[in-house]
Amino acid sequence: MKIQLFVAIILSTFSFMACEQESQIPDEKQNLTSLDATVIKYGTSFGMCLGPCKKEMTLVNDEAAFTVYLNGGRGTEGGEPKTYTEKLTADYISAVSKTVNFEAFKKLEEVIGCPDCADGGAEWVEITKNDSRHKVTFEFGDDIKEIAPLLKLLREKRIYFEEKYVKP
Repeated sequence: MKIQLFVAIILSTFSFMACEQESQIPDEKQNLTSLDATVIKYGTSFGMCLGPCKKEMTLVNDEAAFTVYLNGGRGTEGGEPKTYTEKLTADYISAVSKTVNFEAFKKLEEVIGCPDCADGGAEWVEITKNDSRHKVTFEFGDDIKEIAPLLKLLREKRIYFEEKYVKP
C-alpha cells in the first residue's frame, strides 16, 4: 500500500512538473511534441524476485522518467526507488505519437493473459489523453498485436535505461 501511494505521489508530481514546464516552453518547441496532452506510462514487474524487480517509465511531453524499485526479499523494500530522467528526441516523440491510436487502445481488455503468474512477470501500458485513461496489463514479453509498434518503442527505451543505469 505504501508503495502504491508513493508511486501515485511521484507520478502526480511529474504531471504537475510537466504542466509547469509546458507553459514555459516556446511555441516552436511545442510543435516538436505531438504527444500534447498525452501521457504514456509503461512498466514491468516480477512478484517473486530480489533486486530491481519493478520498473516504470513515464513519457510526458519531451521527457522520459524511468524509475527502478528494488525488492529486498520477503516483501521488504530494498531501498528508495531511483528515478532517471532524460529528454526525448524529436524523432522518438514523432515515432511514438504515430503509433498511438488511443481509441483502439481503449478497446483492449484491462488484463490480457495471466500477468505475473508463476512469476513470469508482467508488463503494462497506460495512456492518458485529456481526461480519459486506460491501462492494459499483460504477460511479460507477450506481443499484443494492437499495440505492437508502440510496445517495440517502449521496450527499446526501457532496455536503453536498464543498460545505462541499472547495474546487475
